[in-house]
Amino acid sequence: MKTIRALVVDDNQKYIDGIRKRFDVRFHEFGWQVTWTATTDPDEAIELIRHQAPFALVVVDLLFVRTDMEDEDEPRGLELIRAAHARSRDTFIFAISTGDPRRKDLFDNAKRDGAHRVVRRSEFSEDSVVKNPAAIAEEIRSHLLNHGTVVEMTLRMADERDPALQGLVHEVGAPTLTQLYAAVLRREGLEAREMKVGFLTPGVSGAAVCTVSAQVDGVGPPHHVLKISRDERSLREEVERGRLAERVLSRWLVRRLLDEPVGPINGWYAVCSALASKATTMRAWLAGGPSPAVVEDVLEILFIEALREVYAVNLRETEDASGLLQLSHHRRYQVRQVLHDYTDVMGRTDGCGLGDGVHGLVRNLNEFVLDGRLPGVSPRSLPRHTFHTYAHGDLHGGNALVYEGRHATPTLIDPSMFGMAHWAADPARFAVDLIMRSVDAGAESMFFAGFATWRSIVTRFSAGDRIDAAVTSAPGTVAAVSALNWLAANLRRVCPVLTEDEGSARSRWEWHVALARQLLWATCQENLPPPKRALAMVAAHDQLETAVRALPS
Repeated sequence: MKTIRALVVDDNQKYIDGIRKRFDVRFHEFGWQVTWTATTDPDEAIELIRHQAPFALVVVDLLFVRTDMEDEDEPRGLELIRAAHARSRDTFIFAISTGDPRRKDLFDNAKRDGAHRVVRRSEFSEDSVVKNPAAIAEEIRSHLLNHGTVVEMTLRMADERDPALQGLVHEVGAPTLTQLYAAVLRREGLEAREMKVGFLTPGVSGAAVCTVSAQVDGVGPPHHVLKISRDERSLREEVERGRLAERVLSRWLVRRLLDEPVGPINGWYAVCSALASKATTMRAWLAGGPSPAVVEDVLEILFIEALREVYAVNLRETEDASGLLQLSHHRRYQVRQVLHDYTDVMGRTDGCGLGDGVHGLVRNLNEFVLDGRLPGVSPRSLPRHTFHTYAHGDLHGGNALVYEGRHATPTLIDPSMFGMAHWAADPARFAVDLIMRSVDAGAESMFFAGFATWRSIVTRFSAGDRIDAAVTSAPGTVAAVSALNWLAANLRRVCPVLTEDEGSARSRWEWHVALARQLLWATCQENLPPPKRALAMVAAHDQLETAVRALPS
């Protein structure tokens, strides 16, 4: 039984008794018990509000009989509302009054001063649809749960040392997370006393993606992926993209988003997809060091059994090859800023070691970023035709999950960018994420000693050559290199455009530009170590130069 403290202030004891009785019945149905403090004296109420611990609920009459003129009343309730609001923003303030024809702004002033709900006394009855005691009690309950005053579901972090998870819980708040997930569970007819949350990946537009599970009496723990954002419209659009992805992709591959977004809870919304069982991100799975054979099996399932047919069936020729060379205005600004910040680092011997060659690199990258120009090539001489197909649009190691069991199986989440895209978008995004975040992850990624090796890895991968080793032989790095080698060796199988020799020769330059685009995007990711961001800048330039050499004559 949850207990809350409430204060009721009214100059009529009969009304105090009626309010307590009506609310007690409703809160008992929630499993809550109310400890009431009651007074008919507004001065005493002010002292209680200011000097006792904040009340969860304050119920005030707005009009009190004046002590010096018994035929007159005064709006002392407004003073009480201001005091309660100043004492704690978590307190729910409920104002009730018969009103006064002479004070036409009385109710509006009560709302302005901080009352969450203001009703006429005659409306606070079972006859009212939205102002009856049950409806008001439910509103109070939601407010107290949303603000963490009452906790019906506790939150436990999967890894309390994870700074990204700590940041998520701090920014969104434990009450918001638990109430959003409680709303999801109610749609499935479930209630839970505890939820466990783990951070997966940041999403677009300030969203965050996390795994959640719950302890539910009588059934196995449900597992979900929760995407949380303040932008309801973007989440609704994602639901629509998710429905499209479900129609286009294999149903077992993409996790279907459930219904519409839930919320708002404290300004946040969430969409949810169910998981059959506990899954981990591809990035975390690789870090655990699965054998090369198992890595190859998972990528075979993901790219060949699931995605290749999607890419092939939906391939459409367009005259939009120039679109591959264009970055959004926001991305252009970001890349140029990073290019400016890293110029000295790329030139220094204890950085990338480019020396005076950095100036040509900066010039060429600026021309590509601003004007879509390849080094030394006139845009008019570039091929006009290319191919688009359906793609996940943001296929990286945080949006690909792996069910770990007897046979590891991949699945995809976060279809917010699903749609028609360049034929190389998915494999290029996936490969760059492997290089940036899975190869030599950890302390080694924070030193420039590995720069030449990483640069060679990008070059060899892009050409389809085997990568023999990275800087370290850590199990996670070995697994990531295995994934890169599989993708390099099977790129023609993954991308139908490259299947025929003629098509491969005609389109290979686009593959290198697609890699360059993803590498430039990686330079903007502030949570990457500086050596990896500098690598992304230099490797992007390498890919643009390789694209020029690969252009059809």
